[in-house]
Amino acid sequence: MTFIDTSVIIDFLAGDEKIISLIKELAEKEEIKTTTITEYELLKHKAELKRQVAEKFLSAIIVCSFDRASARKAALLFEKLRKAGKMINENDLLIAGISLANDEILLTRDQKFNNLSEVSIKIV
Repeated sequence: MTFIDTSVIIDFLAGDEKIISLIKELAEKEEIKTTTITEYELLKHKAELKRQVAEKFLSAIIVCSFDRASARKAALLFEKLRKAGKMINENDLLIAGISLANDEILLTRDQKFNNLSEVSIKIV
């Protein structure tokens, strides 16, 4: 299975043809997942319509929680990035922790994820 990051969902909902095609192709082969962190990022949008569209999309996929295993993986990533001087956004660390704890690929458009060699990441 594949986790899709906030950046991918935003572009999907915005009508990006490349991402729509990619998500459709992926959905034919496997279940698509995202994280509760991505859910939070999408649902905090100030525009009601965008929140409603995000809610509808989220209800059609699996949303995995940030749990103890995810917390431990995210903390290990944090420490490695801190030591290397390549820190990334806190939410991105949590998303990567969930993906890593579930041993899944993370699909993103965010280049900052390149700093995380421990996580299977596909930047599209």
